[in-house]
Amino acid sequence: MQETIVRPDGSQTVVEVMASLDGNDYPVTGSPAADTIAYRRADSNSISGTGKKEGVVSLMETVTVSPENNTLTLSYSVHSDAHVVASGIAVFEKDAA
Repeated sequence: MQETIVRPDGSQTVVEVMASLDGNDYPVTGSPAADTIAYRRADSNSISGTGKKEGVVSLMETVTVSPENNTLTLSYSVHSDAHVVASGIAVFEKDAA
């Protein structure tokens, strides 16, 4: 998977990861938040991921697809030590076209 993050000033970050849903750590390139991530299938419509920076949990995320397959919801939290320093939810809806 490759994700391009574009900031309001036009600068970009490209994050790349190739991972399976087996709970094992896989390398992440380009991310300031994590250098590895482990994914698991939470249920038939969701996966969860745990990112680590230098072996310490730094990111947790859940991606859920609606049963109708028209909405994808991403929730995440960024961690520093044992504290959540940022969190958010992004909702993507499929075009009707």
